[in-house]
Amino acid sequence: MTTYSVWQYLHILLFVYWLGADLGVFLASRYVARADLPTAERLRFLELLLKIDMGPRTALILIIPVGIELATALGLIALGNGAVLGIWLLSLAWLALSWYLFFNARNPAAQPLMRLDQGIRVSVALLFLSLGVLSWLQGAPLGSRWLAAKFVLFAGVVVLGLILRTIIRDWVVGFGLLRDPASVDSANALIFSAYRRATRFAHTLWLLVALIAFLGVTKPLLGG
Repeated sequence: MTTYSVWQYLHILLFVYWLGADLGVFLASRYVARADLPTAERLRFLELLLKIDMGPRTALILIIPVGIELATALGLIALGNGAVLGIWLLSLAWLALSWYLFFNARNPAAQPLMRLDQGIRVSVALLFLSLGVLSWLQGAPLGSRWLAAKFVLFAGVVVLGLILRTIIRDWVVGFGLLRDPASVDSANALIFSAYRRATRFAHTLWLLVALIAFLGVTKPLLGG
């Protein structure tokens, strides 16, 4: 057993938990959107959904340093031990922030940190997109086009995650409106509309994650 095989195993495991947990999120969301269910039951499904969703959120963050370890071992990224350690520390700090926000979602004091988390995600998307496109065109700093394609697709996944977060906020608004009997119909319409939009983006996200995994396993030449 080599160090590379251990990182490869962890990389695959993160993909499994990512896609598997996303399926649970999708199934739970169907019950959140059902207007024929009691509000209390729908809120329980929403709470379950948010808990399950921490699986994909955790996988998205950890897959970055694990993937860097693999790419470094293959000689596709020229990074020293200090740089790799820095990526690990930044990723773990981001992961800690993500879990803090999960446990403090209703705390007004956490709002600035939520904006920080969103800023990190935008920055990560831009960084991966830039590195992927540059490497596809120039062959550096990433040493292969299949890895460059993975970086571009990963940027797309991060962007889709941000879009889904925005859509889910409509659920918060919708369930708030359910407290007013006169707004029940409009509230349910808003919740169901958010569910339909989220479903389309979720399917696209799953496709991108599956393509990322495919590229990592097959390592095609992609023209160079």
